[in-house]
Amino acid sequence: MFIISQVCCEVVYSVYLSIIKINIMISSIKVQFGMTAILMVAFVLFTNMLQSQNYVSTYAGTGSPGFVNGDTSVASFNRPFGICIDPEGNLYLADAYNHCIRKIGIDGQVSVYAGTGTAGYLDGPADEAKFNQPINIVLDEDGSMYVSDFINQRIRKISTDLQVTTIAGSGTAGLQNGAASQAQFNYPRGICLDDTGNIYIGDSWNHRIRKISVDGMVSDWAGGGTVIGVQSVGDYVDASDTAARFYTPCELSIDQSNNIFVADAYNHRIRKIDPDRMVTTVAGSGDSGPDGGGFQNGASDTAQFKVPTACHVTLDGTIFVGDGSNQRVRKIGVDQMVSTFAGTGEIGFEDGPDSLATFDFPRGSVYDYNLNRLYVVDYNNHAVRIIHIASGTGISDFPNTDQGNIYPNPFIQNTNIEYELKNPAQVHITIYTQHGKQIDIIVDELQQQGKYEVQWKSEDLPGGIYFCVLKTGNEIQTMKMIKLN
Repeated sequence: MFIISQVCCEVVYSVYLSIIKINIMISSIKVQFGMTAILMVAFVLFTNMLQSQNYVSTYAGTGSPGFVNGDTSVASFNRPFGICIDPEGNLYLADAYNHCIRKIGIDGQVSVYAGTGTAGYLDGPADEAKFNQPINIVLDEDGSMYVSDFINQRIRKISTDLQVTTIAGSGTAGLQNGAASQAQFNYPRGICLDDTGNIYIGDSWNHRIRKISVDGMVSDWAGGGTVIGVQSVGDYVDASDTAARFYTPCELSIDQSNNIFVADAYNHRIRKIDPDRMVTTVAGSGDSGPDGGGFQNGASDTAQFKVPTACHVTLDGTIFVGDGSNQRVRKIGVDQMVSTFAGTGEIGFEDGPDSLATFDFPRGSVYDYNLNRLYVVDYNNHAVRIIHIASGTGISDFPNTDQGNIYPNPFIQNTNIEYELKNPAQVHITIYTQHGKQIDIIVDELQQQGKYEVQWKSEDLPGGIYFCVLKTGNEIQTMKMIKLN
C-alpha cells in the first residue's frame, strides 16, 4: 500500500496513425490506496474525458471451442456465426460447429434451443432435430425462427412449439428456382424477412440474393450470372435486380422500409437492395477478391473493409459491420461516415475500452434496445462479446432526460445516481457487471417531472467495473462506474 499525495499519470491513447498524450494530475489524494487503485482512478478520469468511449466485455464463451451449457461464465461454443434477440432480451446463437442453435437467457443461462450437437439432417422435435453447420438465424414477429442450414443446403424453421421443419431446399448444392421443396441453394448464409413474411437468403456461392415467397416459391431477387460454385469468382456491378453482381454475399439485414443490406464479403463492401430491387453500394471501395479490400475510415465511398461477412442495421439507420479480416467492428453512420466502433485491428481476446479491445474475426451482431448494448459474435474466440454503448456516442438521444450523472466515481462502497425528467416517465435503473449480468434493480416505477437522486449500495460486491443503465420511457443511458477495493 502507498500514501499518494500527487500522481502524474501519462496515458498513451492510440487512434489509428496518431497518438494522443494526456497528462492527468491527481492532487491531494490522502487516502491509503494500492497502486492498482490509483491507476484505476486515472483510467476512469481519462475515459470519462472521452465521451464516445464504449467498453467491450465478454458475455459468454471461454475463448476455446467447446460444448458446455450453464452459466455464461462457463458456457462454451464452437465457431458461432449468426445471432438474434427476442423482445424479452433472450439471445439465440447459430453455433455452427456444434451443429445446433443455442439460447442465452436473460437469466444468464446457456442452453440448447434446437439440435443435438451432432451433424446431420433430421426434421422433428427440436431436441431430436439435426443441422449441419447452421450459419445465420432470424426470428419472425410470432417468435418462429428461420435458419440457414449451410452444409445441408436448406432453409429450416423452428416453430414456437419447438418443431423443426424444412421450408426450402432439396439438399443438393446448385441453382434452381421454383417450388421450395425442389429449389437448390449453394451454401446459403444470410437470412432476413420482410414485413409481409417473404424470406431472403444470401446465397453465397451462387453470388446472388434469393427470395422465398410466402406461397413457397424460390426466385432470384438480386444478382445473377452463370459463374457459380465453391470458390467461383463473382463480380461487382450496381444495377437493377438480376443485372447486379455480388461476390459471395453473406449476412443480410433489413430495415423498416424493406431495404435489404448485404455484407458482400469478397467485394469488401456493404450493398443495399431497395424494395424496387435496385442494388447500390452503401460503403466500401477498392479491389475485389480474396486478396482485395483494406482498412480505411472516412467517407463511405472511399472507406475500405476486408471480408465483411456480417452487417446489422438499427432502427435509426446506423449499420454495424463485422469486418472480419480487419478484426474490427465498424460503424456506418447515418451521415455516411465509416468509423471503427471497436477493435485495434490486432487478433486477440482482450476486453476493455473500445479502442483497446481485440477480436478474432468478428461476425454477426445485434443491438439490444432495452440495455443500449451491441452483442457481437467473436467467431475464432468462440464467444459472444458486449459493446456497452456509452452515453454521448450518437446512438441514443435524450430529449426527455437530462444526461445522468454518477458521483462519486470511482467510489469505495456507495455511489449516487442523479438525473432530471423533463416529463413524467416510467424509470428503470439497473446495475450490470462488466460481463453483462444484472445484479441489482434500483428503481422501477413511474416518476413525475423533476430532479431525482438515488443511492446504490455495493458493500458486498468486489471492486471492478460496473454499468448503470438508466431507462426513462424509450430513452436509454449507459454509464460506467468503478468500485475500488
